[in-house]
Amino acid sequence: MRPRLALFVSLLPFLVAAGGRPFHNDAMKVRGFEAPLGWEPQSVSSYARLLAAWETKDGGRMTLVAQKVKEGATARSLVEESRPALERQKFRELTLSPAPPAGDESDRVVLDATVDDGHLVMRQLYAVAGGIGYVVTVVGPVTRAPQLRRDFDEAAASLTVGDSDASNPKR
Repeated sequence: MRPRLALFVSLLPFLVAAGGRPFHNDAMKVRGFEAPLGWEPQSVSSYARLLAAWETKDGGRMTLVAQKVKEGATARSLVEESRPALERQKFRELTLSPAPPAGDESDRVVLDATVDDGHLVMRQLYAVAGGIGYVVTVVGPVTRAPQLRRDFDEAAASLTVGDSDASNPKR
């Protein structure tokens, strides 16, 4: 019995890291995206650019949106285009930082903000690849900020976008 337990314990980090169900959308060139464990998929029928949404039992919300962008658009230019609308919606303390490199050819940046007079935190990944802009957003209670940031980082790292052969030029 002990060898089985040892095997299970050694595999546990890989099982936990696997997250939820993988999401793909061929039309918008989302080759892969995975919300972390504990995030439940939600219905997304009401908003055209909204590809997928997830929620947690304690008030966290995650969305993935995509739309075609004008030629030459970058992740940073999408943030700058979005900034006035975010500020009108009372997003405050907007901070831009580089995103960790991804396993695809996308250009990426991360935007952090507070909402609702500091009661909520928001983190967004802006990515551009193949003429499509992508935004992953996590919003939730400030009391859960460290866990929300970890979940966001895990989900953002799983986002793989663009043409399916972009990472393999020999295809």
